[in-house]
Amino acid sequence: MSSIHRDTPEPFWQRLRAITLYPFRGAALASLVALTLASLLGMIPVVGWVVALLVWIGAYKYAFEVLRATADGRLEAPEVVLGTGDGVVARLIAMQLVFIVVVLAALLVGGPIIGLAVLALVAFMQPGCVMSLAMDGSLSHALNPSTPLALVGRIGWPYLAVFGLLFVIQASALTASVWLARWMPPVIADLAVTAVSFWGLFAAFHLMGYLIYQYHEALGYEPAARDGLPGRHAPDADLLGEAEAHVRDGHPDAALELLRAETRSRAVSLEVHELYHRLLRQSGDAAALTGHAGEYLNLLMLEREERRALGLLRTTLDANPDFVPAQVEHAQALAERARLAGQGQLAADTLAAMLRAHPRHPDASRWGLDAALLLVERSGRDDDARALLQQSLERCEDPGLQSKIAAAMKALQVPETA
Repeated sequence: MSSIHRDTPEPFWQRLRAITLYPFRGAALASLVALTLASLLGMIPVVGWVVALLVWIGAYKYAFEVLRATADGRLEAPEVVLGTGDGVVARLIAMQLVFIVVVLAALLVGGPIIGLAVLALVAFMQPGCVMSLAMDGSLSHALNPSTPLALVGRIGWPYLAVFGLLFVIQASALTASVWLARWMPPVIADLAVTAVSFWGLFAAFHLMGYLIYQYHEALGYEPAARDGLPGRHAPDADLLGEAEAHVRDGHPDAALELLRAETRSRAVSLEVHELYHRLLRQSGDAAALTGHAGEYLNLLMLEREERRALGLLRTTLDANPDFVPAQVEHAQALAERARLAGQGQLAADTLAAMLRAHPRHPDASRWGLDAALLLVERSGRDDDARALLQQSLERCEDPGLQSKIAAAMKALQVPETA
């Protein structure tokens, strides 16, 4: 039987037992057991804390896979433990660190009362932030306070109910952990506490994913599992129709304002972003065009639309040579894709822009070398290549890479000054 639910999702309050037992079924149970046993390696002297950290990162990776799979209507646990490879889990961990810093800062600056108030506010907004990150992958958008508030407005009271259930799940896990630690032998207690903690993590993320699935239409999110269903109504069809009607009537500014409001308040489809970007380009608003290009390109990469991302990157760099994608890994992937596709100029321009934007990045000197070689081989821009090589050598600390840069400089007859 397929694990994809194709009809109207039943309310989450009718699935509380299934949500509670989710971590004890199928691949979720296997992952829970494997991660719990792996936590024993945390007892190794010296390096044990590193192993424990890696185990928890693995747990968060799987939990996020659970959230995504559930949001797409797949109610059976995903099989692959480390399948999230697009950097979104790193952004999830970064989000948690931001929350911790905010709470600690409030505690230090405002004292216990302000600290507790900020902690309560962060706890209330956190599920919405995590759900936003799952839907569009943008950390900056998820951390914008208006994002979880807009999500609450679209879902309504069920968000409050889910917030309460998440609190109950985490409180239950904490209570069980304290009880187990008190009544069991040390090693067995550690394993049991870890297992209970993972249960709370998986159940909480499954619940958040199900909330997205149940209210996907209100959130403007189209579950991947529903693609290709007969009679499926695209969630943004009405929005696109209204915007295109404004354009046909000679009111592109009205279409722009409509699309701007929607893209800022919720996750929208690639088609909406494409129309919005085209209208921004026609309006001549360079700053807005560049700002949206970063968001649009990030979404294209998350959707594995690399060919369209390359086209967007080329037109944006033509308008603004200093433009770089929001995620360094996306920029590196696109530069390599452009090089393999024979678009040496695009690859070189991307690497040069990255070097200007992130001059202290550990790979910056390599970017400069690669860009310089591309400029010489594909464009004959020797002077620009010399400048990049000189800059890269001055900042390079890797002896092996220094030798390669020096060899390239010698080939271009550049005197070494570093």
